[in-house]
This record gives sequence, structure tokens and C-alpha cells, in this order.
Amino acid sequence: MLGTRRVCAAAWLLRAALGPEPGRSASGARGQGWLQPAGYDTGVKVYNSLTRRKDPLIVSRADAASWYSCGPTVYDHAHLGHACSYVRFDIIRRILTRVFGCNVVMVMGITDVDDKIIRRANEMSVSPASLARLYEEDFKQDMAALKVLPPTAYLRVTEHVPQIITFIERLIANGHAYCTAKGNVYFDLRSRGDRYGKLAGVAPGPAGEPGHLHVKGGGEKMSKSLKNYITIKDFLRSASPDVFRLFCLRSSYRSAIDYSEGALLEARRLLRATAAFVEDARAYVRGQLAGGPVQEDVLWERLGRTKAAVQAALADDFDTVRAVDAVMDLVHHGNRQLKAAAEEPRGARSPAVLGAIVASVEQFFETVGISLAERQCVPGAGSPAALHSLVEELVRFRLKVRQFALASGEAPGEARQQRLLERQPLLEACDTLRRDLAVHGISIKERLVHVGAAGSEDRRPQTQELRTATVLRPLSHSKAFM
Repeated sequence: MLGTRRVCAAAWLLRAALGPEPGRSASGARGQGWLQPAGYDTGVKVYNSLTRRKDPLIVSRADAASWYSCGPTVYDHAHLGHACSYVRFDIIRRILTRVFGCNVVMVMGITDVDDKIIRRANEMSVSPASLARLYEEDFKQDMAALKVLPPTAYLRVTEHVPQIITFIERLIANGHAYCTAKGNVYFDLRSRGDRYGKLAGVAPGPAGEPGHLHVKGGGEKMSKSLKNYITIKDFLRSASPDVFRLFCLRSSYRSAIDYSEGALLEARRLLRATAAFVEDARAYVRGQLAGGPVQEDVLWERLGRTKAAVQAALADDFDTVRAVDAVMDLVHHGNRQLKAAAEEPRGARSPAVLGAIVASVEQFFETVGISLAERQCVPGAGSPAALHSLVEELVRFRLKVRQFALASGEAPGEARQQRLLERQPLLEACDTLRRDLAVHGISIKERLVHVGAAGSEDRRPQTQELRTATVLRPLSHSKAFM
């Protein structure tokens, strides 16, 4: 029924504002297969539901690539099914912008008048307009919490009713729709024959079941009618938006997602492992993590191969699954090299290649809207930067206590043993503090390194120096650091 078909009306409004997309009407009007339009080739191939193959993504111009996004019907809180859809769209938008150089002009339609809105407003004894504004703002807050970039403009149905009526009247006049005795308007499918649906089929955006979240095991789609949904607000009380983004990245944007605690925990584990590697590699680059050289030629070659693999995957229908796998493989090999270097702490260090890997890994995750360095503080605990400084001071104090407890000076053997025995409670207190901090996601790594008499590293061990590296790792959303 056209009276509630916001997609049709809003898509027409977008075309009126930005102009027709070249080649689309021609392919539909002639009843032929898809014709590649003229314009800017983004370098991406996307699945075309009309041809059932991957075709080049052509936009009219790179500096203003138009995108219409169907927004919510604002009568209730958004749930994870909605979150899945909009996060996936946001990831694609970011990739188009930051990897393939397209400046996306996105317009989102907001259905703020609808039978559901009217019924809900009557139940709550409020006006439909006030209810719609309430849940529209609620939706925008949810999107901001999920790090979804806002559209260039919102189009509310109530603000474009005259244009929608004109559009529907034109469809009736052209014989593509008809009016019933009750005043409802329906498409006349026979007027377009086998061409019906082809225009929609090649419209930008995912085909199949974009953004659908299925409850694993039951095979049901998460929806309000089935009352099996989780609101975005409830979800974010126990999980981070970064974990949810990685969860979405690990499946194709064109497929439904099986939602399960196991899949979510795996995304969280991968994100923690990546953040831990980045922290360890940074500590190595700063000289705070003991270690010798790594196999630079191997890591440089693997870094170059990973960059090429990520670019190729994203250009192949936004294949984020392959891209994430390539990055995680690089992290795995970087970790192996760090471990090997720690076992052989002598010799020249190799900070450049590990620094380049850290930069590349962070750049990928930042591109898709995930921050590995972000730390969220509990309410009233102060700024994340202040908390981080506080922890660093605590760790430095612990290091001084531990160094004092281990120092034996020039005392003879028996006196040295007695002194260490007397200071054993200090060492035990340091170990207890280390374990307590680990509960809150703060890992303290310590290694003894050999230094020469002048303080520079030497192949001949003369003295030992204790060095630490502090790694802040989140254990849950409620902890002080994320």
C-alpha cells in the first residue's frame, strides 16, 4: 500500500534533490540486464541482485556519492536487530570514504507518522507527534552510542507529505497504481510486467536480509512482534560498541547474523588480544619491554602482504570477514616474534617494523570505527587520562618497593640471605598488588635484563635491572579501563 511506503517516497525525494543516478532507469525501462552506468568507478565490486553477480560500483561523482538509508519508524526503542543493520551500513560508509575516497552524502528517512505510532500514542495518552519526536531522539542517541556516523540530513515523512502525495498521484496517472474504495493506494504490478522489482533490485545497499539478527539455535529473527529482542541500551550496559562492531564485521553484510553469547565472547576475545598485542608492541618500541631483535624481513613482508589482502578484501563486496582474518593473522605473527625476542633479550632491537605494524593495525580498526586505545571510566572516577596516570604512578611505586626488596648490596652471602628474608613481606605485598590489579584488567609485565657497568646493554652480564611494562586490558564494560 503506497500510503505507508516510505521507501518509495523518500527515494524519490533523494533523486529530486541529488539528480538521477545514470544508467539505472535505462536498464529498467528496456527490460534488459543491468547496464553499467557512466560515472566514477569506486574500485569496489558489489553484489548485484539483478545480475546475481558482483558488478563495479559506479557513482555519479566521487565527491558527492548519494546514499539513501531507510530510517526507523519511531514508536519504540531500537533493538539489536536495528543496531546490526545501521552498524553494517556505517562500516560500509566508512570504508567507501576512508579507503576508496568517496564523499558520501547520506540522507535518512524517518517515518514519524504511522499506524503503530498512532496506536502507541493513544496507549500512552500523548500526541503522535510528541511520541515520534521522543523516540526519534532516543534512536539518535542509540546510534551515537554505537559510533554510527549521523547522516548528512534526515527526512521526516510529516515534513514532506505534499511531495509524497504528488508522487503517488503521478503513479496513479501513469497507470502504475490504483485507488481502492477505502482510499488506499496500491501498486499495479501488471503495469510493469516482468520489470517490476528490477529497479529496487539494483538500488544501493545490501541485498538479501541486510541487518537481520537471528537468535542462534531457534532460527528466529529478533523482532518486537516475537518479543525476543534486546534493546540497544540494555546491550550496551554489559558490552562495548567496539565489541559489537567486531561481531558485525565477522559476517557478510548481505547475510543474517546468528546472535549468540559465544559469538559475542569470541569477538571480545579477539579485540582484547589485538589490544594486548598493540600495548606489548608499543612497550617494546619504547624500550619498556625487554627483548632483542625480531625477524624484520619476515615481518615487513607479512605487513605488506596483509595491507594488500585487506585492500583486496574490502574491494570485493566489502568482505570484512577476510579483512579481519588478515589483520588477526598479522597480530598472531607479531605476537610470536615478540615472544621469541623476549626469550633472547640481547642484541640490537627492531622497533621500526613493530611500530609500523601497530600503526597499520590501528588504522584498520579506526577505519571501521573501532578504537583499540579507548578507555571508558566508571561514573565519578575522573577522566580516563587521569586514571591512566594514577595507575602508572602506582606501578612505579610498586617497582621501587620491589627493587628495594631485591637489592642485596655488598653484604656477604649469609647477611645477604638474611636481608632478603627480612624483605620477603615486601615482595609478597608487591605480588598481591599485581594479582589485584590483574582482576581489574591491568597487567604488569616484569623482566630482568642484563646491563653493563655504564648502564648500557652489554653481552657480558655484570648487573641486572628490573624493567616493567604496564598493559591495561579490559575485563568487562564496567571496569575503569577499556
